[in-house]
Amino acid sequence: MKKLLVVAAVAMSSSYAWAEAPADAVVDTTQASFTQIDANQDGMISKEEASSFSSVELMFDKADSNKDGALDSTEFEQAAPAEAAAATEAATEAAAETAAK
Repeated sequence: MKKLLVVAAVAMSSSYAWAEAPADAVVDTTQASFTQIDANQDGMISKEEASSFSSVELMFDKADSNKDGALDSTEFEQAAPAEAAAATEAATEAAAETAAK
């Protein structure tokens, strides 16, 4: 439940940041998201870590531009704006499902 709320909050704040905030604020929000997802804090998001966040899992292969099986912060930041709408939608749907239970 806590992880779901984090994803929902990050996704909603991220899409707002991309729509309304200056570029440096977008990077700050994206870096905060990256830090949340990078569970072992090694500076990379593995497929295993990504699997805990559906929107990241969905974008993982496309975002992994060097095909090393992990996302570094640059790959994540480059993919994040393109995926913000999908992440927001997924988080909203997940929150609605949880609320219905």
